[in-house]
Amino acid sequence: MVASKKEDDDRTMTGRTMTGRAMTVKQSFVLLMAATAMTALFGTMLFGTMSMAAEPQRMLTERDWQAFRVDEGKDRTCFISSVPTKSTGKYDPENRGEVRVFVSHGPNKAERNVVQFVAGYKHKKHSDVTVKIDGKKFTLFTIEGRAYAESEVDDIAMIRSMKRGKKMTVVGTSSRGTKTTDTYSLSGFTKAKNLIDKTCS
Repeated sequence: MVASKKEDDDRTMTGRTMTGRAMTVKQSFVLLMAATAMTALFGTMLFGTMSMAAEPQRMLTERDWQAFRVDEGKDRTCFISSVPTKSTGKYDPENRGEVRVFVSHGPNKAERNVVQFVAGYKHKKHSDVTVKIDGKKFTLFTIEGRAYAESEVDDIAMIRSMKRGKKMTVVGTSSRGTKTTDTYSLSGFTKAKNLIDKTCS
């Protein structure tokens, strides 16, 4: 059976047929990255694609995690985020972009508990990302410079481990074949996650 052009394009991006869920997550990525840019400048700068009404509001800083909400019209998005405490690999840090993990709700009711990792580089085509949380392993698929779990069930399992765990490592491979390992602290995760659960209920 010959694959359609759309199927070929999907495989080029992810190494497997992209699901509707992944497409929805991809669409929300611009919002989260805009919030990242603002956070880096203490909320004084807006990303070019966002309106003033969509300015993220920081609700909480709890140890190594922060919680935000974004209100745009009747839509509300909530998310928590953290940066690695340690990053290793044979690369020049100056050539790597921002590295972050997000867990988000919204803006649609169907979009809850979405975990995504931003690598700071484009992943090797068809490669996976390995996440370990206190010894428990998860395999994520990649879209350009991001990584996602295969299903909502996997997201929930990963979040459950993040609540119970102390440390999380994320291993990925860049388009140049460079392997990176990012280590995140999970201190503060549970309190931050509980807040966005209530705020975006």
